[in-house]
This record gives sequence, structure tokens and C-alpha cells, in this order.
Amino acid sequence: MNLAPLQQLAASLGHDGRHKDALLLLEHLDGLQSGNVETLQHIVRLLGADGQTLKALEKLAVLRAVATDTEAFVEDLRAQMPAAIKCFNDHLAVNDVAEAEKYAAALAAIAPGNAALLNAALSCNVALGRKAEAANYAAALLKLEPTHAQARAALDAKPVEDVHPLLRLRNLYDAASTILCNPLGDAAVVQVQQLLKTAADLRIDVPAGSEWAAWEKHYRLAAKALDLPMMLAPTLVPAKDGAVAFATSYGAPLDWTKLQGLTKRLKAKTVFFAAADRTYVDLHAGWYIKSILKFCDVDCLIVVHVIGGAKELKAVAKAIGINDKRLVFAGDHFSAAAVTTRCYDAPPKGLIEKPVAHFQSVRFLKLDALLQKLQLPVFVSDIDMLLQRGVADLLQRSAKADIVLNENAANTNAGSRLTANLLLVNPTKNARQFLRFLKSYLESALGGAEVSRWIDQFGLLMARHHLQLQSKSARIEYFDTAADINNVMYRSYQEHPFRFLSLYHGFDTSSLEADANVLGRKKTAARKAA
Repeated sequence: MNLAPLQQLAASLGHDGRHKDALLLLEHLDGLQSGNVETLQHIVRLLGADGQTLKALEKLAVLRAVATDTEAFVEDLRAQMPAAIKCFNDHLAVNDVAEAEKYAAALAAIAPGNAALLNAALSCNVALGRKAEAANYAAALLKLEPTHAQARAALDAKPVEDVHPLLRLRNLYDAASTILCNPLGDAAVVQVQQLLKTAADLRIDVPAGSEWAAWEKHYRLAAKALDLPMMLAPTLVPAKDGAVAFATSYGAPLDWTKLQGLTKRLKAKTVFFAAADRTYVDLHAGWYIKSILKFCDVDCLIVVHVIGGAKELKAVAKAIGINDKRLVFAGDHFSAAAVTTRCYDAPPKGLIEKPVAHFQSVRFLKLDALLQKLQLPVFVSDIDMLLQRGVADLLQRSAKADIVLNENAANTNAGSRLTANLLLVNPTKNARQFLRFLKSYLESALGGAEVSRWIDQFGLLMARHHLQLQSKSARIEYFDTAADINNVMYRSYQEHPFRFLSLYHGFDTSSLEADANVLGRKKTAARKAA
């Protein structure tokens, strides 16, 4: 049967805007001779023109199965894609995941080799709790991309009836964590939201005071730290900064105006900033300061912030005993005894007596003010850090960045992906937005009844996602973890290739005293080596 005349008539009706009549005729032709490529093409195009995008996609799937001319099919697919993706996004925007899934599934069926479309379908089915469908999409994705984080997470999170709820909680957190260690799209956000909701709904019956209860506490607080509502919302305005006192290395008092004047007289090109409680200052500040004074190859300012030490800066300066105009001490009125928030580490440590999460977060809470006032790049680090090479090349390399982070790329735990021991911020609009979010996030988390010991590192990860979602112009760079900063732990001092050496907990500081290389080789040794 020659269908060409009737196909032409249908096309003419379509051109005249009589879509309903044209489609009626074409569907009749499709019934008379199913699988006719030209008829199907006309149907797809008319459905698309009539705004019936989902039906157009369904017919495209039929066309794909019968078309011998791949190019012709691809052209029709390309023509329908913009409307299909818009429909998908529009439904997601109003949280109508069920309708969005229909478009994602239809597109994935038409283009099964497209990882992005498979991922969209996967995310929707995870959000809808359709475990079998999600597993199928995840398996298909892993064939295309064996390391695809979302697909692996979906398979790992697939509930098994005989798995203990505590292990399910761990798996759900691990799955959400893995996704958040990678760039986020709309579909990935939906997937994380569903994983966290499923985790929150889990009921776990374990003996009070047991190790199992400690692990539940750990994973509950870690999941709580993944604060997606705050991350997705506009940047909040954090609370006003509390008073900060300053003193020179001799113990003479300073204020912000005098500090700004000192910075200008020094012609400083960068600031080194660390914060710790008095115990850690006494233990590590001397090495930290000496290493910077020895190796920094640009004019700089060093600010050592003593947590809770606003009234004892003169005593701190005397105890440290390093008199140099480049060194300034700072202190606030923080009271560890007044903190009621309970801080938990992973078992077996559990509840920590000191407010460690607060101590670790002070540098980030005070950083925005320092950046605003001094308008210089700031290296923010742990106090137990040594500089062992100049930073002029690093500052030049990162001059156009907003922030530079220490990312442990091999780690898929959201609380460990970004190590908080080193951060470089430049005085840019984007860096300030990053810090405003981070400050608001930490203030909220530290004000609760309980908090994870790693809240500062969770905060860095949330702030990175927030900035990337809020600002398309953000430039985030990363330290070279083979040369700039170590993410491996040393128990004592040894030869290493790193510009900054993080001593980490448990480091034998006595090994620093005996090694002539810590602050540079002695002149005699250098001549001998030459």
C-alpha cells in the first residue's frame, strides 16, 4: 500500500495547524502499516509541535527500534530534546519527581548509552523509592562509567531485609557522602535528599551505652551535618563578630586600625593565620612561627589567635618569646566552660570532654573579618603546621582563585574529603560568600545540643557546594597534595617533599628538636652537601 499521498495530506494538515486531524490520520496509517518510518517521523514531529512531548518521546522509542537510517532518528531526537529536558527540569523544580521520572525514563530508553540521561532516571527512581528500577539504571550506568559515584552509591544503598538497621544507616550515610564528594547537579541533590530522609526515618534499637549506640550517634551526627536545606538556600547573614584583642610579639596592645597600619608598613603580601587554645599554642606555636619567619619568601604578617586568650596576650607573647614585628597575637573571650554542646568523635573515642569542634572552628569564624580588614591573601592552617619552602610561586599560581582547598581525592567520606588543616583565601567577593556561608553553618551547628567533632570539615564541603551553586564565576583551586601539603601522617620528623608539613595528632615533637633540617640545613651541612 502506497502511504505517501496520505502522509503528505497529514503533513499538510499539520502545517495548517490542524494537529488533531493530522494525528488522527497518521495513527490510522500506523495501524494499517505499523513500523513505517515515515509515518512515525510525522507522528513524532506533530506530537512535539502540539506540545505532547512525552508522547513524542514514546513514539521516538518505537522509531529507534525500526529506523535503519540512524542519522534521521538522531535528528528527530535532537529536535525533541530541548522540550523534553525543559519538562523534566520544570517538574523537578516543583518537586514533582514522579512526572519528572517519566521524561527521564523515556529519554534513557531512547538513548541508553547516554550517562547523563541514565543518571537522571536513576536519581528520580531513588527519590521515589523504586529500588528495583534504580538498581537497573545503576547497573547500566556502571557499564558505561565503572567509577560513577551515584550509581555505586545507589547499589551500595539498596536495602537488604536481613541487614541490621545500624548497618543500613551507615550504608545510607556512605552513599550520600560519596555523592557529595563529587560535583552536584539537580538529580544528584534529589538523590541525596532521599538517602538522608530514608536514614532519618530508620528506627534503630541498640542497648544504651553500648558501642553500637556510639556508632549510631556518630552516623546520626554525620548525616545531620549534611545540611542540604542551608546549602541550597540563599547565603545567610552570619552573626556579628565578637570582640577580638591584638598584641604585638612584645605584648603591646593593638586594635584593628593599628593592625592595618602595621600591615601596610610591613608591605605584607600575605597573612598566615592559625588559632588554637592556650595548650596547643604553648606546644606548637613556636615551631609554626619560626618556620614561617625562616622560609616565607614574601613580606608577610603572622597572626596567632589564642582561643579564649583576649586577657592574656601579654603573657602568651612572653611565653613564646619570639620578638619580630611580623608576628601578632590575637585573642577572644571564648569560654570553654560555658559550652553546653556535646562533641562526639567516632568510636571508641565517643564523647569528648573538651569542646574540640568549637576550637577547630574558631579560625573559620574569625577569618572573614581578617580578610575584610587586611585585604590580603590569607593562609589559614592548624597551629601544628610547619612551612618548609617559600610561597611566592604558590601565591602567583593561585592569584586568580577565590579559594584554594586541601582535597583528599581518594576519600569519599564527606567529613574527610576536604582537610581543614590548610586553606588559602583571596580577598574576593566569592571568597567572602564562601566564608559567610561557612560562618553561618558553623554557628548553627555549634549552637545545637550535639555536634560532630569533624564539623569544620563538613562545613568546608557544604560551603564549596553552596558557592558553586550560588556563583557561576567562582574559582576554586586545590593544593598539590604531592608537593604543597601532606595528607599522609608522620609519627616523627623525616625527609619529605612538602611545602607545608602537617604534624597531625600523635606526632612526636621531640623529633623536631634533634633534626637540623626542620628549619633548614645548617650552613656547614649545606657547604658539605654542595
